[in-house]
Amino acid sequence: MRFYRINVFLNNEDDEFEDRIPARRNVPNWREAQNYLAICDNISDSIVDRGFLFLSSASNYQQVLGLIIRNNLNEDKIVSRYLKESKLDYERLDIKETTFSDLERILNTAERYEFIEDTTDIYREYDLEDLLRRGLRGYGFNFEEKIIKERKKESIYLSANSYFANESFLPELDRIYAGRNKKAYGHPVDYMIESDNERTQQGVSQLLLQALYDVGRIENLRYSEFELKPDMSFPIKIVKTLYKSCAGGAVIVSIGNKEEDDEDIASGEYYYLEDFCKIVRRHCRDVLTIICLPQECTNIRMLLYENLGNCTFVEIKEEAASDEGAISYLKEYAKNYKIRTDKMLFSSLEKGKEYFTPELNAIFDEWYSKKIKNTVYSQYKDIQGAKTLIKAKKPKGTAYEELESMIGLSSAKEVLNRALDSYKAQILYKDKGMPVEEFCNHMIFTGNPGTAKTTVARLFARILKDNNVLSKGHIVEVGRGDLVGKYVGWTAPTVQRKFKEARGGILFIDEAYSLVDDRGGLFGDEAINTIVQEMENNRSEVIVIFAGYPDKMESFLEKNPGLRSRIAHHIHFEDYNTEELCSIAEHIAKSKGLVLDDGAVERIRGIVDKARQQSDFGNGRYVRNLIEKARMAQNSRLMQLDYDSVTADDIKRICEEDIKEPVIGNTETKRRIGFAIA
Repeated sequence: MRFYRINVFLNNEDDEFEDRIPARRNVPNWREAQNYLAICDNISDSIVDRGFLFLSSASNYQQVLGLIIRNNLNEDKIVSRYLKESKLDYERLDIKETTFSDLERILNTAERYEFIEDTTDIYREYDLEDLLRRGLRGYGFNFEEKIIKERKKESIYLSANSYFANESFLPELDRIYAGRNKKAYGHPVDYMIESDNERTQQGVSQLLLQALYDVGRIENLRYSEFELKPDMSFPIKIVKTLYKSCAGGAVIVSIGNKEEDDEDIASGEYYYLEDFCKIVRRHCRDVLTIICLPQECTNIRMLLYENLGNCTFVEIKEEAASDEGAISYLKEYAKNYKIRTDKMLFSSLEKGKEYFTPELNAIFDEWYSKKIKNTVYSQYKDIQGAKTLIKAKKPKGTAYEELESMIGLSSAKEVLNRALDSYKAQILYKDKGMPVEEFCNHMIFTGNPGTAKTTVARLFARILKDNNVLSKGHIVEVGRGDLVGKYVGWTAPTVQRKFKEARGGILFIDEAYSLVDDRGGLFGDEAINTIVQEMENNRSEVIVIFAGYPDKMESFLEKNPGLRSRIAHHIHFEDYNTEELCSIAEHIAKSKGLVLDDGAVERIRGIVDKARQQSDFGNGRYVRNLIEKARMAQNSRLMQLDYDSVTADDIKRICEEDIKEPVIGNTETKRRIGFAIA
């Protein structure tokens, strides 16, 4: 089916600017308008079911007509008949094949001028109603239409050499030009183009259509394009209508995404491919189909072949280039920008390494950016590029500063910085071929009480949000009681709700081993199995952190081997030594507006050094309690002094006498490696 816009430019020496036939109420000579409309009706009646000619608008200087051709009709003969019967005096005639969207505009103009009573009847007559934009609502589906730019054989072959597909593409061009026909007899083959480069997919498709039109294998200059996405609502009725409208022409369909994993996407996300293939089979004689796929998209390709029946596809695959081939491509690319190449461009190529088009384009783009700044526009050579600024940018946010200011925690800080660097690297090096992946950042925190496991988890959530790794940056803290249901069947939904609550943030499971530690029944096992499943399902949306004592966490992992493989980072929080604990005490005091004098620090050092030998020592928590009690002791001491004698420095200062050694309830000491002296 073909659509035409026909512009008739009239000879008219009259300088009047008013429309001759704009609409019935303004037409000065309605009989003349009726004459043109009657001619269109007579011609349409003579080609009924095969074509429709109509008047869209008219003035003293121009008439615009529309033409729909369903079968093999000659548009020139139809227009010549109209011109002969209308006896128009014209100086120029323009007949152009056009798109469906342009046909809509031409028909709407005709209806507005009352040259057509109701355009809906026309759409129904030619089975085009489903292609109207209102028919596409709710499907998330769209299509585009374009017009083939006519080219000759020599020009097509010249352009074909710029694509890395010569082993499969040039032989097909040879086959196309081996059999020129004046009449289209259908399509012996369709095409499958495999490339990760959109430019290659579009360029090869264009050249194929130009060659096929040049030899008469397709009749229409108009062709349609649309994309099939995973899990989309496939509008089977609209696609059927689109194929019908493209009879005599072509349809280009893009399927798949190079960033998706081919092993997963063909399993069910493209469930509608069977329906799509039925439409392709139904129209394989009258509509040429070009399917564009990513490279190595084996599963989708085989799924298509399983459902395409007797349709034959020629596969055109992008090839890799190395050495001279890569250099030639870069030189040709540089010609398009009218810029000279240099050694710096080619130095980026490794000898013997094979490159695909996207990689070479990235190499060229990086070189080109530096080239024009250093040579053409040297006044900008000292201005840093966006990538350099991203690379140099430090992690932001008060939470990051707070973590960095904390004593110790070197392992935690290292893991966090690696996660931030990985996120930054994907942004920086995506155009150099680095795959965009969903990082698994699930973690285990092991350590004794008071080693800042919970504090660090809370800071991690804020830091990852501040640096755009997490979308929300909140933390959901849970224990066994929050995950294990009271009755059979309650546990899995409870765990799933917690994961849903934690999306965009961190799910912090404290004392995770309590789910299965010294407890009978299946509820804990069900919780762990559900957690493992949800960790995989939400790996890009939720970071899970398991926390607890080192020995018990190891036993916990041994009971659940599937869990260990899903955890990317194991951070052990070491016990603080005496000097670190003294620094922590000073840090806590400072955060409260207090200052420890030398005597207070020495007193804390002695107390802490002794307390560290106890099995239940609380690390930072112990020191925090020590400072809280010192503050209370200081308050009591100040209350014994004369009010007027107390200075601001007195209020800030914690003295040695304010530091009280806690009463130790459990005197069991930690086991130490070595020999005991009797």
